[in-house]
Amino acid sequence: MAKGRQTVQLPASQRKHDKNSAQAATQQAMENSPFSPKTIRQVVGVALPVLTLAALLSPIYQQTLAPVYGAIPASINHTETLMATFLIGYVWRVLLQKVHTEFSIVPYLAFWIFWMPGLQAWIFKYSNGLGPIFGPILTGFMSCHGMMIATGYAVSQALEGLELQSQLGDVAGIAIPVVVLDLYLKVVEQAMGSAFLPWLGTLSDHFASPVKLQLMIGSCVTLVSPEKPYWMFSLALPAALYGLLANPHYDGGRNFDLLNTEIAAYNWTLLDRAWSNTGYVSVLESNDLNYRVMRCDHSLLGGEWLLTSERRANGWMVNEPIHSVFEMLEAVRLMEIDPPIRDSDAEALVVGLGIGTAPRSLMAHGINTTTLELDPMVSEYATKYFALPPGHTVITDAVSWVSQSSKEQSKKYDYILHDVFTGGVEPLLLFTNSFLSDLRNLLTPNGVVGLNYAGDLSTPLTNLVLNTIHGAFDGQCKIFRDAPPKDTANDAESKEDFLNMLIFCRNTPGPITFRQPTSKDFLGSKSRAHYLLPKTEWEISFPTSEDAGVPTGQVLQAGDEGKWKKEQEESAIRHWKIMRTVLPAKVWEMW
Repeated sequence: MAKGRQTVQLPASQRKHDKNSAQAATQQAMENSPFSPKTIRQVVGVALPVLTLAALLSPIYQQTLAPVYGAIPASINHTETLMATFLIGYVWRVLLQKVHTEFSIVPYLAFWIFWMPGLQAWIFKYSNGLGPIFGPILTGFMSCHGMMIATGYAVSQALEGLELQSQLGDVAGIAIPVVVLDLYLKVVEQAMGSAFLPWLGTLSDHFASPVKLQLMIGSCVTLVSPEKPYWMFSLALPAALYGLLANPHYDGGRNFDLLNTEIAAYNWTLLDRAWSNTGYVSVLESNDLNYRVMRCDHSLLGGEWLLTSERRANGWMVNEPIHSVFEMLEAVRLMEIDPPIRDSDAEALVVGLGIGTAPRSLMAHGINTTTLELDPMVSEYATKYFALPPGHTVITDAVSWVSQSSKEQSKKYDYILHDVFTGGVEPLLLFTNSFLSDLRNLLTPNGVVGLNYAGDLSTPLTNLVLNTIHGAFDGQCKIFRDAPPKDTANDAESKEDFLNMLIFCRNTPGPITFRQPTSKDFLGSKSRAHYLLPKTEWEISFPTSEDAGVPTGQVLQAGDEGKWKKEQEESAIRHWKIMRTVLPAKVWEMW
């Protein structure tokens, strides 16, 4: 018998069985792998939607704070805090990952989001005492930022299925995903606020309401939860009912009446309100003092004293503006130029609408007037509640419109009024050297311009803007206050001088002088008779030294706006305090 290796031939059925067993074992190993398609779907199906919804909730949360604190105070350090609180939640779960492993926080996160509108409405009641700095901080940590800690915890818990620490090491397994996720959160949050939410608001009014969106996001988080304890719905239901029936911030029919019942005790009535592309816009009326205002977030765009029978008996003929600055801008018609311009031949451009006081006056004199306004609701309310003639407003971004019109040179204007104010600050993009130069290119050779700027003469930013205006119009300008200088005799330490300034400039060289107005110029307004003509004793000199920290001749260039963020934040906080003396806190807090 031959010696050597012996080969045993297995039956075919046995070989097939072993092959199937090996394949099954391999498939089972792949399915149990932390990077199997099934595991990845489970992890991504929870972590990514939860984080994306949290990124969407962040700018919505800021919208809810804007009517009470203003958009700028609500945004101070918001993104940085958002990323930090997410990091806290993520690391918290890493430290506790061996405790309560099966416990899912996502249903409770949804529950928290459902109750956010009611929680915010309750905290807002104390805004006057909390102030514009601590108020947003406390509200944030009890709502948005507290929710972000829970989001970080939920995302970290979901990622445990990938076993990243065992795959990448203890440090890299924590550091790499949290850095990537924090970056994703920041990018998506900014995209949601700048692009997605504005687009969403165009689809339906329901998507423009932040309270409704908060409830919708709570529902979406519930749907993506891997665990759905349905008893949570019974706890979330009261939050939804409160929003639908009792929350004054919810823009429903009954809630509108509820709000008016509340503020009636303060002698105010809400006439209309809407969320738009610049924020929360509403029209309010004082029942005891008989004046009407339009607000945007936590600032007033303008207002009028109403013509009542009692005021008519005292010689009033028309509604009177509550702010003299709007009438003083109309003095561009009084500037002496050669040759003079007849109203019937004149063309006017107004940048910034407000309630429409100045453009309505120009149109009343027979001047063909075009107004640029970014917010369609401001235009609608100015027409509906402040008698602005329809059909003269272009809803557009002023920077792009002016730039394009300057290049085309298709039309020139004899008068240009520049009056923009939002969120307690001036939008600096509309005071850059390039924008003002483009604006000047739209003037006829004899054209004149009137600009309104609110600022503190003791600050570098105000002096920089005045330098920029002075340079853009080759020094052919004068500045006037809208009120007498404040008396600092009893406050020698105070150097602040915050005021509205009216700057009048010519396109071509010549003196800045004004003709004496006639009764026709006043349009029946007693207030115009007093304020229309700028007063020589209220004139201010342009900056001529470096006392305020800005060299003479330095101008604001496009792209430099971010350098003055701190100054604008301080201005917005100061404006918040002023606004709280204009309307009762309750009116601001209840929107």
